[in-house]
Amino acid sequence: MAERPDLDYWLPILERELTGRRIAAVRVKKPVVLRLALPGSPAELLVGRGFGRVFRRGHFAVFELAGPEEHRPARSDGGEAGAPVDLVDLVIAPMLAGRFALHAAAERAPADLAVAFALDDGRELRYRDDVQMGKVYVVAHGEWRQVPGLEAIGVDVLDPSAFTLERFRALARARRDQAKVFLMDRSALDAMGNAYADEALFAAGVHPKTWIKSLGDEELARLHRAISDVLARAAAEIARRKPPLEEKLRDFLSVRGKNRQPCPRCGTPIRTAGVHGHDAFFCPSCQPETRRSAIVSWDKLGAARSGDGAGGASAGGGAGEAGGVGRVKAPGARRRRR
Repeated sequence: MAERPDLDYWLPILERELTGRRIAAVRVKKPVVLRLALPGSPAELLVGRGFGRVFRRGHFAVFELAGPEEHRPARSDGGEAGAPVDLVDLVIAPMLAGRFALHAAAERAPADLAVAFALDDGRELRYRDDVQMGKVYVVAHGEWRQVPGLEAIGVDVLDPSAFTLERFRALARARRDQAKVFLMDRSALDAMGNAYADEALFAAGVHPKTWIKSLGDEELARLHRAISDVLARAAAEIARRKPPLEEKLRDFLSVRGKNRQPCPRCGTPIRTAGVHGHDAFFCPSCQPETRRSAIVSWDKLGAARSGDGAGGASAGGGAGEAGGVGRVKAPGARRRRR
């Protein structure tokens, strides 16, 4: 998913390139991603409008659009265009696979193009999404309650004056969910998704399934520090490498996407587990599981397999490893039930 370091890199570029430009046409290739909270078609609502501020709010990209009456096209049904809306917000939630691109409008569009906004300078702002999980909203300016998840935004984790250790501890103590679920709750913390939640938990040595309220003061202090450090380092690395807008850099991460690869800290193979509908990547040695559950203890399983000649768990393979979760049945259990 597009996460804070991605958006913090993309959006200043888009603001610099788009400010003062007007929308000349709108192309909708994947209608399922589009949500209109105002009456009219995309062209009626957007053509002729000029780009103003471009900024991040949570995991959303917000484009402020202004347009005087003379720039509003006639309605497609021949009726009057109606009263103008001075400002509208184009709000895009890139989600899992969404990304932006700026290209010449005449350039061939990729297959994953969802919505394109032709500009008055011959270029096109393209929103690409090959899995169509992202959403493009058009709402009246500031009407953020019409966009799910946009109105309630948590504490800014990169603002030292807001994201204090005391504030973080208070938030954590009030929760009854797992550590990864808590970190990804945008109404609590602004803002982390799958990738950087995994990275922060790894840096702090916390298993993703640990109940967040069970962590002690020292563990919470470690996690608090890891959240800020991981996001700041990621933002600095992306800014240093200056990738194209379409590219999401993830190759510098420690555990995310590294299933079965050696942990950069201890060499134990990275594992995955399902956490409340999300996948989590973690090191079973550096992030030991601390609660009773159906999760296999990979280090104990590895030792047991090594002892009976079956090979360590780190060798991979076997149905019990799917998703990093498995169940061990005692040999002959079925015969005993008979």
